[in-house]
Formats: sequence, structure tokens, C-alpha cells
Amino acid sequence: MDTNKLVYVALELGSSHLSGLLAYKDALGRVVPMASRRVESKGSIVHGTIYNIDAASAIAKEIIKDFDRELEGSGYSISQVYISIDCRSLHSLRHIVSHSYGGDGILATEEHVKELEEEVLKEQFDGYEILSVLPPYYYVNGRRENSIVGMLCREVRAYYTLLLVRKTYVRLITDLVEKRLRLKLAGILAAPICEAQVILSPGIRQMGCALVNIGADCTTVSVYKEDALELLRVYPVGGNAVTSDLSTLHILREDAEEIKCSQLSTVSEMKDGDYFVEIPSFIGKEPQQIRLLDLNRCVQARMKEIIANVQALVESSGVANRIDGGYIFTGGGCLIGRFNRLLKDMGIDDSIQITSVNDKLFFAEPNTDEFFANPSQYASIVGAIYCATKGCLEVANTVFSTSLTQEEEFENEPSKPLQQEEPLNVSAEGRTTRREEYTREEEEDSNSKFDPTTRRDEKKNKFSIGKVFKDFLDAASNTQPEDEEE
Repeated sequence: MDTNKLVYVALELGSSHLSGLLAYKDALGRVVPMASRRVESKGSIVHGTIYNIDAASAIAKEIIKDFDRELEGSGYSISQVYISIDCRSLHSLRHIVSHSYGGDGILATEEHVKELEEEVLKEQFDGYEILSVLPPYYYVNGRRENSIVGMLCREVRAYYTLLLVRKTYVRLITDLVEKRLRLKLAGILAAPICEAQVILSPGIRQMGCALVNIGADCTTVSVYKEDALELLRVYPVGGNAVTSDLSTLHILREDAEEIKCSQLSTVSEMKDGDYFVEIPSFIGKEPQQIRLLDLNRCVQARMKEIIANVQALVESSGVANRIDGGYIFTGGGCLIGRFNRLLKDMGIDDSIQITSVNDKLFFAEPNTDEFFANPSQYASIVGAIYCATKGCLEVANTVFSTSLTQEEEFENEPSKPLQQEEPLNVSAEGRTTRREEYTREEEEDSNSKFDPTTRRDEKKNKFSIGKVFKDFLDAASNTQPEDEEE
């Protein structure tokens, strides 16, 4: 079976937006998007953690329903979903397992590797759950190695990096997916790790670097050296803190956000005192003029705090003086004006700002969707699809009962639908351009009950793949029940 064409679904729970991506991987292993959505979190996610599960599930349902509409006519529907998180409780922990072997030692095999990992998984952490265990590196007879298979080992020290997250948050995510969305949870992915996979090359991870994502509510720092994660920490302050500071100057929060992004800078200069920013009026208040210098000083103070904490976190990794690849910044916070100037003023001379993802790992047709205009907003969700391993579709169940309520249908749910075993045919022959797709939709809508104006005004993202599939798969002949697979 050609697994490169399995379809994957991922949702990213961000403090500012919930993002979703429906995509497959082509023959080159690149992530190819089919549909995307980006919806404001509206306070349902705070510091990357679900704050209001009802509000969050409503947004997630909207995204999943939209993706199911994209699959209409294919014979498949969404059965499971990956959840990508970047919350304040997410962090890395180094765990070392040591073994000494008598005599001349042992010839290490895959079984010995599994035994070491099983020993790690037995560890318990109060209030935390192991989200994932990253591939280790070893010291064999005092020498560093990336693998021990096939080596004669007298003494082995395996250095594992564990990703931990609070158990209560895992339960919230499970509730969101299985009870609210009524889907399977394919896996919980750490957004910083996924993001690094599509942003950082193995070479720069080998050299050593600090990947910094300044998001809305959190700033995430991931430090790599010799292609291994040395440290991952989430600092619970981001760009929203700047907006909150500005709102203390009697500015509406939405106005503060717009002004921050369009007019302000992270470095204040005396010449800024000659300019004024007009603050829009609101009920009971007249429009006001505030010196640009005062506003920039407000931004600068908060951004200096964030960068200072980033530097402290990198120092705590123990490899700060050996990250030859320097600092790599992404996220909305680094888009504020004069950001690179602030870094230089704070002693970070060797820095890069992400302007694209690795084109060997991701492909989207140019000028098809505003979602992909800024890599800081889509890199981690693309990374989630890149790291996904399970197809997320099932054979669509087209038999419905009109006599049962929604609750009764759930209680009397039929046997589990068949899982996707064959890829959808999304070959280039079946694609149309965005303009052709809209033209076709408008022609079809003229004879339907839908208003084409409403359809064009929907705030959702479509790709040229849309709902076009070259062939319909024969589900009965090409799939097997799960018990038969086992």
C-alpha cells in the first residue's frame, strides 16, 4: 500500500487561534495541504491550555465539519485527529539509564534497545505524564554514539529526553476529542518538536541552535546540540503581554493589538518623540494623541523582559556557548518593528528570523491561500502532519436513522466503521486552479439553494485540491476490519 497518500488531520490548540490542517504526503515525503482553517480561540485557550472546553470544542467541531465537507464524494470521512500542543506545563527532562555488563560485554541488539526504553517508560512523575520519549544518544565504553546496535558493550549510558505534560491536560484533550468531537485521538504532539522538524535542518541541529517561538501567550525555547534536544521550556509570557501593557494607557485592547502590529517598535529612539499615534475614540472618550516614543518604550520594556528570559533559559541548557547555529526566531512576537535591533542591543548578534519552511518537506501551490503567507503561523501545524504516522480517515457511514435523537444514535452506535487502508487519489490530473474552482462553484450554485455570495464570504481556507478526487475507492474490496489487521 502506498502510505505516502494516506490523509492526515491535525488540530493545533493555540492561545490566539485554533488551526487545522487536512493534508497528505506525496511520493517525496512532502506535506501537501488539502484544506486549512485558522479560527480565533476567543479566550478558550490560555497559555496554550484549554481554559473553556465548551468554547474550544465548538471551534474544533467547526473545523472538522469543514474538513468533512472537503471529503464529500470521496467515500471517506474523518475518524481520528492529531492534537498539537504548546502549553506552559510542557517541558523536557533528561533521564539517564546505565547498564554494566560483565566479562567481555554483550553484542547489543534491538532487544537491548527496547529493554532500555521500557525501563524509561516505567518511570513515574508526580502530576505529569510522559508525552513522548525522544531518540536517545549513548555513551558506550566512554564514547558517544547515536546507536548501540551491533556494538560490543561493556558499559552503556543511555541519555533519554522525555517530554512531560500535566496529566490533567491530557485528560482535557482526551475529553475534547473523544467525547465532544466523537473521534479517536490519534496522538498528542509537542508543537515545538514538530516545528523544529520542518524549520531546522539536521545540519543546524548538529551545530547547535536555540529555536525561539514568541507566541501570543507563551514563548517557547528549544535548544539543540549534536542533533539532540538539550532543553525545551515554555515561558508563560508572549506578545499578548505587550498588548495588555498598551491597554493600560486607556486604549481598547483591539486597538492596542492593531497599533502594536502596524506602528510600534521594540526599540525606542529619541526621534520617536516627534511623532504621535492617534488612538481611536470609544464611548465617552475623544480621540487622543500619544507620543510614539512613549508607546515604543512600553513595548521595549516588555520585549526586553521576554528576550532576557529566553537568554536565561538558553544558559540553563548547559550548551549555550556551543550553539554555533545561533538563535532562530519565529512566532508573531518577532514581527514587531526593529526586533533585530533589540536582539543586537541585548547581545544576540547571531540570529535568524524564519521566513520559510523546508521546501523539501512541504509543498503548497503558490498564491492559493493566505494561511501560508506567514510561516510563523503555519510551521508547527505543517510539522504535526509531517510527524503523523496514522491515516485519519474511515469509510464513510452513509446510513442514517431519522427516528433516533442524536444522543440515542450515539448510544446505539453501530460497529466501528472501517479504517482507511488505501490512499485517496489526489493526483495532479484531478486538480484545478483556484480561479477555476470558484467559477465552477458559482455556476453550480446558480441552480442550488445556496447563495454564492454567502459562500464566497465564508472565512475559510480552500486549496486547489478542494473536493476533487479522480476515482472513488471501492471500500468493500479495499479495506479490512481492524481485528483482521491485528
